[in-house]
Amino acid sequence: MSSMEDRMWTAMKRLLPAEWKASMKRRMFVVQDMRARLANLKRAGFTPGGAIDGGAYRGDWSREFWAVWPEVPVLLVEPQPDCAKGLATVAARVPGSEVVQVALSDRPGQVRFRLGESNSAIAGEADGSPSITVEANTLDRLLARRPGFSPNLLKLDLQGFELHALRGATSVMDRFEVVVMEVSILRIGEVPILHEVIEFMEAAGTRLYDVIPQYYRPLDGALWQVDAFFVRRESPLLASREWGPRDDGPAGR
Repeated sequence: MSSMEDRMWTAMKRLLPAEWKASMKRRMFVVQDMRARLANLKRAGFTPGGAIDGGAYRGDWSREFWAVWPEVPVLLVEPQPDCAKGLATVAARVPGSEVVQVALSDRPGQVRFRLGESNSAIAGEADGSPSITVEANTLDRLLARRPGFSPNLLKLDLQGFELHALRGATSVMDRFEVVVMEVSILRIGEVPILHEVIEFMEAAGTRLYDVIPQYYRPLDGALWQVDAFFVRRESPLLASREWGPRDDGPAGR
């Protein structure tokens, strides 16, 4: 391919909708992306009564969720004011869904929030990047105000503040049969890394169930972040010790 053709192809890829590109990949290859792994949860018998999309941003994760469970309500939680209108349009697709414009944290109040599009997050004390002040709240309080909403799946993409949000879920943590969250393998910035997250989640009564590799560090190609699925220890998803429908797995070899 010539340099001109290469530039044209790059420009075309930028113009094509992300959802169309993802759909084509699924048709052409076996792609283990978020939708595929959510579909695997469904195949394994998991039935959500509701879901929380923590760090909803533009609502992409909720769309993936609804591709698998199209009628299940989602609470889309995102503090960025510029996202509110678009998220309201997304939430209107499924009755019972709602947008909450707060940052998830371990306590209610006001926090500095660093603006960086999909990389936006609560700003640390030493963070001098551009930020705004937003309302923060806990998962405990959000669900206490919605007694008719019964989510058993929690998704968190909070740029390293996932455990802060979970510390604000002390009274509701056992409601979530499945927790999906972004986790760092390499410590770039002040974030918890995989073994620390696993230790926290084990103490909270869950086990690591699934992983989707996401991002690799440009420096050396090392795996940087994954989407990790945690499942409550008593979940039927963890009940079986069988390899598969036929006795030809590792135990029989």
